[in-house]
Amino acid sequence: MSDQEESEMEVDETRVYSSSDRAWIPIPLVPKGEAWIKVIHADPERHKVVFKFRFGPGTELPPHTHRCHAIAYTISGEWAYEGMTLPEGAIAYEPVESTHTPASENGAELAVILDSEDDRFLVNHMADGEDIEFDMAFFQQLEGIDPEEAENMLAELT
Repeated sequence: MSDQEESEMEVDETRVYSSSDRAWIPIPLVPKGEAWIKVIHADPERHKVVFKFRFGPGTELPPHTHRCHAIAYTISGEWAYEGMTLPEGAIAYEPVESTHTPASENGAELAVILDSEDDRFLVNHMADGEDIEFDMAFFQQLEGIDPEEAENMLAELT
């Protein structure tokens, strides 16, 4: 087989995903304020998840531990954790096994990429001592879900 024939057989894996056709889904169990998520793509083959995240003003999330690498880009607003402030345009890299408690005083919107070696991504540490894992199945269920379906699914979680 010639190099040209081999090149023609390669598959172009480029994909374009949009968040405009996704609804903002409320995140349950937020101890202070409100937060929403739009899962843009959950890829079980590559163990990656891409989503947008929105903090309402005065929101503090539960502490969580990463079972994956995370990159969070601040689209608008400002958020903080562990003494670091992340204004619009800032990028946070959060390594595997890092634990922190994100918060936003005035609200923020982020684009987030999670990259795992398996299907485990985040473990939320609730005030009552319970740990709630957000794994690939969780993110796949949220991909493209409408608010009513999300309310039913998240009610089962709580």
